[in-house]
Amino acid sequence: MMLWLNKTIESEIIPRLLMGHKLVSANGLNGDETEIEVKQSEIVDFCQTLIDGPVEDCFSFIERMKKSGHSLISLYVNLIPASTRRLQELWENDENSFTEVTLALGRAQNLIHQLSPIFVNQSNFNEFQGNALLVNVPGSQHTLGILMLGEFFKLAGWNAMVEIEISSEELKDRIRLQACDLVAISVSTEAQWDTMESLLKEIKIVSKNKEILTMVGGPLFDFKPELVSACSADVCALTAEEAIKRVSDLLSQRNRLN
Repeated sequence: MMLWLNKTIESEIIPRLLMGHKLVSANGLNGDETEIEVKQSEIVDFCQTLIDGPVEDCFSFIERMKKSGHSLISLYVNLIPASTRRLQELWENDENSFTEVTLALGRAQNLIHQLSPIFVNQSNFNEFQGNALLVNVPGSQHTLGILMLGEFFKLAGWNAMVEIEISSEELKDRIRLQACDLVAISVSTEAQWDTMESLLKEIKIVSKNKEILTMVGGPLFDFKPELVSACSADVCALTAEEAIKRVSDLLSQRNRLN
């Protein structure tokens, strides 16, 4: 059980995929506002709020931060990931129990779900970009990273659907029936590599949209960035900024050719 929790938290730590504040400025997602730095004391306090609960107190904390001048985008990029990393530290130092850390991660996930409509409404993008399906490799247990990536795709104008738990057969049935422009797969460990590569090939074969794009990312590529060049996906990205830009560029090129 201890090993499972450690692996789960490692996967829940929002990797570089979401950590660059460059994402916000590069895509104009936050206008010309000058962001207020999130203090370490605020990270500590929010992490403790996630641990103590209830989730209503977590919402209240976010509201207080917004009233003090922080944008919700900044809190997504800076506060929530840092607080999740702190959960890992508390676990490693035996300061909090298995149950406490697991419940805290669940509250963070609940928070993202319920804040989603407010978060997406901050978008400056008016043009629809396409339909994206974001999934974990079948059998994977991490959730926060792919949930937050989905939020940033929505913010950039995508109709992004996130499936936390989906089997290979369910995924293939889904894209066989629904026309998706992009399927993105999040990978946690090298043990999932063969499953990922097999899915990438099968997606191209069975997809209703014969020009579907595939993308991969996730904790594995943060731990082993050298694997990026070995991946057969159309896009393998280490940052959300890079992922969104490269997929959009590929779609634009395809539209020009058509």
